[in-house]
Amino acid sequence: MFSETHKGKLNYKEIYKNYFGYVDDEFVPSELSGRRAQDLHHVHFKSGGRDDSIENLMALTREEHDKAHRRELTEEYLKQKHLEYIKRFNFKK
Repeated sequence: MFSETHKGKLNYKEIYKNYFGYVDDEFVPSELSGRRAQDLHHVHFKSGGRDDSIENLMALTREEHDKAHRRELTEEYLKQKHLEYIKRFNFKK
């Protein structure tokens, strides 16, 4: 799921991995279902000029990611779930 940096700059996959402390090939759960995530989704679509901040990145299964792009999962719903996920993670620290 995660690739290396590009030209010395952290890409969005590295930003996510570093924030949550994942290492290469480690199981990364979907923030919605807990199943193995295959994709990182920009909650606010990157094409809309959004950034690669941790608040805008969430791990999803391929099926969930496809639903997000088809707008079957709303941006507001994903944002809410992602912020809850971050809060739970920070509580554990």
